[in-house]
Amino acid sequence: MKLISRIIALAILVIFSACGSSDGGDPTPEPTIDIAVRTILVSDSENNANASDIKVSFKIPFDETSVDHYRVFVVKTSGASAFDLAAAEAVAAGSYLRINKTGSAISTSLSENTLDSSGEAIVEARSYTVFVLSVGTTDVEGVLTKASTNLTLAKTDILEIFAELPIGTGGVIVDADGNVYSADFGASLSSAPGTSLYKITPAGEASLFASGFTGASGNTIGPDGNIYQSNIGNGQISKVTMAGEVTGFVSGMSSPVGLVFDAAGNLYVCNCGDNTIKKVTPALQVTTFASGTIFNCPNGIAIDNTGNLYVANFGNGRVIKITPEGASSTLATLPGSNNGHLTFFGGSLYVVARGANQIYKVSLGGATSLLVGNGTRGHGEGAALQGELSLPNDLGFSPDGKFLYINDGKPTAGALFKPSYIKKVRLEKN
Repeated sequence: MKLISRIIALAILVIFSACGSSDGGDPTPEPTIDIAVRTILVSDSENNANASDIKVSFKIPFDETSVDHYRVFVVKTSGASAFDLAAAEAVAAGSYLRINKTGSAISTSLSENTLDSSGEAIVEARSYTVFVLSVGTTDVEGVLTKASTNLTLAKTDILEIFAELPIGTGGVIVDADGNVYSADFGASLSSAPGTSLYKITPAGEASLFASGFTGASGNTIGPDGNIYQSNIGNGQISKVTMAGEVTGFVSGMSSPVGLVFDAAGNLYVCNCGDNTIKKVTPALQVTTFASGTIFNCPNGIAIDNTGNLYVANFGNGRVIKITPEGASSTLATLPGSNNGHLTFFGGSLYVVARGANQIYKVSLGGATSLLVGNGTRGHGEGAALQGELSLPNDLGFSPDGKFLYINDGKPTAGALFKPSYIKKVRLEKN
């Protein structure tokens, strides 16, 4: 019996050996190693008229252990359909950007000396397509991405994230030195009101400037050089010195938001709560300057060089013009049915179409043109018309007009307005 058992065991061993042999059955295939790059994004992020304008972002493979490095290729769109793995591997060094592994998602701009895949300089007004090659370690074949969207370098306004703040999106103002002040509205309409005002230097350094508010909403700088801050939560307007000292200025408002002074020192206040525009004289006399169904939670307010006021409705997309005599009419209607604030600069109005995630330039005759935002809610940077905003609220220009600052939500669970970004638009075409 022992002999028979040994013969049977030997036969089974032979059968299994044959199944795994090269001249017998099917061997178990080696597992595929996936080193493909995921979600490649490209943008025109500068105005240098060379390769340094191109910003490339991508997500790394799920398992990066078999990746040696990455190569970014800029290919003329006319030749993109023929650009395959063999073509990529044949491109000479200097005609691609090499990127070492980082262990996390990669976002980088090309060197100004990077050439396209054919060895030519990268220039404006020519259409390019970007590919990324994952170069494998020994015995692992490289993987080339599909073509990115086409990109043509051009001088354009550029949108970028400037600063991140731990506050909700209230009002934004810019002083004569280019410092940006952003107020804390709070986390949401139903949450505790925000109490602070932040200062961001032209270099992007943010710090707490003042506190003690109750829902810090709209604000402005007065003719005396002080900041005037609305408190939507208690109906008051506060005065804030440039040393950050806060005192009461006037009370009795109804959910005040936008503020603006005229040349005579009168303060005009948007009262969202009762759809009125209040006028506060230098002697602190308060009267109703304009009201009516044309207003729907008046939010932002600006004044032109001849004393006309302009109001952005939070409850719809209308921009309202108010003459110095108090007569009101609709100047323009923007998409999204929900406006934030607006400002007057260089003879035109700039209005936050909050519900559309866009910024519009509006002439004093009512003509509108899109300035920032592709309408998709998000935080994509790059050319201003292709960039993304997320429920922006207010905006302000640098003193020289070269930069437009926008406060923008970075919502988290239960916090629609907070934290927030200050985004900066570098204006080239405006």
